[in-house]
Amino acid sequence: MQALPYATQLLARLGAEVVKVEHPRSGDLGRGSLPAMPGPDGVPMGATFVRNNLGKRSITIDIASDAGRELVLALAPRFDVVCENFKAGSLASKGLGYTDVAAVHPAVVYLSVSGFGNTTDSPYGAWPAYAAVAEAMSGLYEWKRAGDDPRW
Repeated sequence: MQALPYATQLLARLGAEVVKVEHPRSGDLGRGSLPAMPGPDGVPMGATFVRNNLGKRSITIDIASDAGRELVLALAPRFDVVCENFKAGSLASKGLGYTDVAAVHPAVVYLSVSGFGNTTDSPYGAWPAYAAVAEAMSGLYEWKRAGDDPRW
């Protein structure tokens, strides 16, 4: 959730033209994160969202729809790099994986960031990789456990 937005923000700061694609209704999960600050329209925006999207332009496309898929494929040749950070296989299942984009833009650099990998089999491949998931898997929260209390 943070790796790719931060990486593309760095690219924007270095002068790249970055266009972020969000779902028309739900948008980026970071929009609702805390702490928040008022946006231009007065609606609170998560500070992490604001930080990660400095210097980027944004469009909304429903990539789950046929029209949205076709729009992304029509736009892809206009960009040198296409980046995504969904769960492994999510975009391929929608017809927007590397092979789909490369078919319309053979020179594309396709960057895919997945918390549990997406080029080899993994028992966690379909899991989202939010920080709390990785932290819990690492045992980081074990120090908070009180005896044998299963809640921790």
